[in-house]
Amino acid sequence: MATQSIDSTHLRQYFEHLAGNTCFMDALQTTSDVDKKLLAFGDDPGLANTVVHLRLLATKNDGLVPGSLKEALRVYFVQCRKKKNAARSEKRTIAKALGLHATPPTAQSLAATGMVKVVIRDRFDDTGYKRGTLLVDRGNEDLVGSGNTALSVPVDESWYVIEPDESIIFIDSKGIGSVSLAVLRGKCSKRPDLLTYVNGVIDEAVNDRKGVRPTHGGDLIQFGWNAGPWHARVFGLVNNLTSKRLSMTARQQKDSRALGILALSWNLLVASLPAEVSTLCIEAINEAGLPSMTVKGNNSDSGYTLDLPDGSLCFSTADPIHTDQLYAPYAMNWVTFHSIVDPDQCQLHGDHSSGGNYVDVSLRVVVKCATDTVMSMQPCFKHGTTLAREGVCRQGTAINFSKHIKKAFDEAIAIEGDVKAMVTQLAGEKE
Repeated sequence: MATQSIDSTHLRQYFEHLAGNTCFMDALQTTSDVDKKLLAFGDDPGLANTVVHLRLLATKNDGLVPGSLKEALRVYFVQCRKKKNAARSEKRTIAKALGLHATPPTAQSLAATGMVKVVIRDRFDDTGYKRGTLLVDRGNEDLVGSGNTALSVPVDESWYVIEPDESIIFIDSKGIGSVSLAVLRGKCSKRPDLLTYVNGVIDEAVNDRKGVRPTHGGDLIQFGWNAGPWHARVFGLVNNLTSKRLSMTARQQKDSRALGILALSWNLLVASLPAEVSTLCIEAINEAGLPSMTVKGNNSDSGYTLDLPDGSLCFSTADPIHTDQLYAPYAMNWVTFHSIVDPDQCQLHGDHSSGGNYVDVSLRVVVKCATDTVMSMQPCFKHGTTLAREGVCRQGTAINFSKHIKKAFDEAIAIEGDVKAMVTQLAGEKE
């Protein structure tokens, strides 16, 4: 870093001023906001504007630096090194616990563990089930309003009900062994603290952001690239924070946390679900050419941050029967929390379900919802979720591949031409 010269008297006074400032010396001890506090002493050319610059300046002018400041700087960088090493160790621990570095397992290798059942099951004729029909678990028919058409599931003994502790993969015999549905439980069981953190960020997003389905029950918060409203397609980043008074720093912190848990979700889903699923999704993403998920003001080309309580690490709705138009053959989700939070309000009838269960209509499968469940499904076939009783909380993250967004991206590229330049312009935002 090029610096302008400064006389030794001025420099000695500068170092003495720093050494005598309790606030700055405390910041060095706690390794917090040192650069910010350093700027309070002036930004004249030749003075330090970062703690790294300060160390270089102090080393070069060793005879002018008070002993207390030398020692404080030494301790500061020792602590930084320890924190960095601890963060690396923690990242390795998390990656190992979640299997993030492992090669995605095939359905056959998952079955070989004895923990996952693999069932060959072909799809049934679903023409008798119309789109828009409500889904409800047997015993919960009281949730259906008068005049609404509903399908009670399971309909009969031909249906398969996946219990909350059951991990299973359904294979279609007609699709050369393709995976129709995968449900895996407890993939984050070794790190319950991560589930707690993810749920905290989801709660924050639900409270801070505007949902995309205001007429539906629960909240569905979109994040990442967006195509704008259907009547005015505009490719760009979602901007759904409800408070317009947040500073850019506060907005970026909230966006960074949301980006972090979605990136963690993606890595967990790809590492956990059958390779037959993840491979096809990754190929579809590469072919689509869409840019990586990011947030406004983020200049990083890759990586993500988890702001865990011990330090940063960089690394509910009910849907009627419907289909989704995606450019990838699968959608994925991670249920991070499912619980009856108010038993009195829930009013369960005997051993009946509390609702909020995923239903694959043509496969005739009901997936009982449970905390820490990763799933992949084929959204081009009719599916939905059952009506949930009051007092039940269900939340998580979902990765989808919208054709609507892909089309808006293609149209934007046809106009702009340069993908990288367009993404840089859309992601960059100043206060």
